[in-house]
Amino acid sequence: MKRSTLFGVVVLLLAAVVSQSGSPVSIAAADVAPYYDQQPGITECTYTGSNVDTFPCYTTDTQTTDSFSMRLGECTNAITNFCYSATVDNQPVPSGLKFMVTIGAYKTHTSSVSFGGYEAFVNAYYVAPDDTFSTRQLPFGSSDRPRDQTEGDGKVDLAPANIDGKVIKVVAKYKTVGVPQYSVVVADEGQMDFDLVGQDMTLTVEGKAARVAVDSAAQHIDGPTDSADPAGDWADKCGVASMRFVVCNVDRATSDGLMFYARSKSFTFPPASEVPGPIWVSTNATYFHFPSIEVDKDLKSISVKTAAPHFLSDGTTLNTGNFSAFLPNGVLKEWKIEKTETALKAALSTTVTKGTSEVEQVADFVISEDGVRVKFPKISFSAPVISVKQKPAVAAAPAAPAVTAAPAIVTPSPAATPTTVPAGKTVKRGKSMSLSSLIRPAGAGKQTWKASGGCVIKGKSLVAPKKKATCKVTLKQAKSGKVKASTR
Repeated sequence: MKRSTLFGVVVLLLAAVVSQSGSPVSIAAADVAPYYDQQPGITECTYTGSNVDTFPCYTTDTQTTDSFSMRLGECTNAITNFCYSATVDNQPVPSGLKFMVTIGAYKTHTSSVSFGGYEAFVNAYYVAPDDTFSTRQLPFGSSDRPRDQTEGDGKVDLAPANIDGKVIKVVAKYKTVGVPQYSVVVADEGQMDFDLVGQDMTLTVEGKAARVAVDSAAQHIDGPTDSADPAGDWADKCGVASMRFVVCNVDRATSDGLMFYARSKSFTFPPASEVPGPIWVSTNATYFHFPSIEVDKDLKSISVKTAAPHFLSDGTTLNTGNFSAFLPNGVLKEWKIEKTETALKAALSTTVTKGTSEVEQVADFVISEDGVRVKFPKISFSAPVISVKQKPAVAAAPAAPAVTAAPAIVTPSPAATPTTVPAGKTVKRGKSMSLSSLIRPAGAGKQTWKASGGCVIKGKSLVAPKKKATCKVTLKQAKSGKVKASTR
């Protein structure tokens, strides 16, 4: 079935990184994960033409054991679980605005499948007055090109529904094993909220429809695969290219409608289920991986790989992106960051990386009872990797003269801490540190890095030798726009 295919693609994107999280969070994993084919009063879906006969209902994946999807209908006085409600600006939705809300249960009782769990899909469509909306057809998956219905007349472009600038809100109720670890809402000023009581989840997704630039069907990558040949396989292509890459080498979009949809994932088994959730992001990227917790030289970050055409369909309007990330209290506690604006700014950096160029952003921190939302300034595409990172600790030291390059100091042993540190940073022997944390690049000019004193440069990192040494790092940057050429 198509449903299980969508689910399997998404969870594989996360399998390589979720194991790097630390302490577990309190979730309902100790309970038996809910069986979607054994819910009281809910039967297997039947269909009349392109429509589901009765909501809610479940479908069974006949090709994969322990795999189901639940079709949610609108909540009523009689139906209070496995259902959803929707509003626009706190009013009933316009007649042409339709929603499809489904929950996948993939290998939720198969402990050998580490990425088994429950995944929610929320999709909004526009249906013209004389057209038909198919409630049978499943929505497009996270690695798919955003598309209209093929069995029905639902359109992903919501502009005709007259909802531009209005807040869409969808509240879904279903059973799951715990608070979702990773979620994404494609919206403008999107927000997500999760309320779990036992195994009963209330998922709230809201925001304004966002302009999403879409490539042509011929330009879409039918991945993900393990391909790593951008020149051969990804030329003039856009999409989720592999488990490690999201790419877009498409300059001009074919279409750019207003869209609204969301994905949310709860893992069933450790270590994935132990990631402190909920981590979620809001974006208008055409393609994306779920957020992931990554570790680089003992410093953790939450990163999202995104991609979209560079220009909108008119060929001249820059496709500007919105992005914000929510870090829950569990992540802040694990990273030992106090929830104050001063502490957040001191402990976190926000970056956008395109190719080998990483540029730090000035983000806003919006503190709430449940965590902190990090709001980035406008970004552009094609394939930025957007990150919220722990800053490396900087030893207190007297300021160096402006003409003196900052050296990187290699400690004599992994456990030793020098009592006196010149202006610069300390790197353990044989360890590495990102170049941009040593010298922050200015602007987007071409970067040329050099190192002396026994250290070597590998990729975007400085690698210290295995013996005591003092290294000097130099960054030369070419002129870019109003930013002058520099050597530091």
